[in-house]
Amino acid sequence: MEFDWHKIFFSDQQYTFFWEILFRTPIMFLAVVLVLRFTGKRGVQQLSIFEMVMIITLGSAAGDSMFYDDVGMLHALAVFALVLAVYRLIIWLITKFEWFEFMMEGKPIYIIREGKMCLDELKSKELGSDEFLGALRGQHVDQMGQVKYAVLEDTGSVSVFYFTDEEVLPGLPILPDEYERKSTKILKSGLYACSKCARTYNLEPSSDVPCKTCRNKEWVEAVHRKRVS
Repeated sequence: MEFDWHKIFFSDQQYTFFWEILFRTPIMFLAVVLVLRFTGKRGVQQLSIFEMVMIITLGSAAGDSMFYDDVGMLHALAVFALVLAVYRLIIWLITKFEWFEFMMEGKPIYIIREGKMCLDELKSKELGSDEFLGALRGQHVDQMGQVKYAVLEDTGSVSVFYFTDEEVLPGLPILPDEYERKSTKILKSGLYACSKCARTYNLEPSSDVPCKTCRNKEWVEAVHRKRVS
């Protein structure tokens, strides 16, 4: 079996098409940069879902015109102009109609309110526990009793508001080596935190004790540590 090495590395293009790529690529790259500059966005964390779709669309149009000789650059630039126009229209609609803003971008929701997990909100957003605990650890939280409010923003980031040191409560430890000690067996009397909803209860030695809030049966011994930023 023989390989057509020219086809593998160059497809049906001639070697001279490399010179055309050198011309196409910087033009399309700068065009993408200019379009994103006109949107006013400065970072990925600021992007909503429809803005991410816009960037994917721009990337597809730019990439095709960079190395496909049958895709004209003017066609790609026309796509850019249309995408930017649609983006501006959507932004205008968002500023005029609240229902449209909610439909396109969603709205912030509480994940923790007054130190208690909002289980219904977490379930509706399908936010995994590992993902949520990781977001809290990223905010220098090592046990849930330190958090008064946590808000899931429409960008996907988590904003955290803390209890004062005097208000900090015993809570679920979320450092990996502590959280992974969760068990269905209670070996000694004490204060335990539910591994799912983070509610705390005084428990006696037993096994398979359901949480009164969420019916989960895995527990972690609660800790009472103040936050160290």
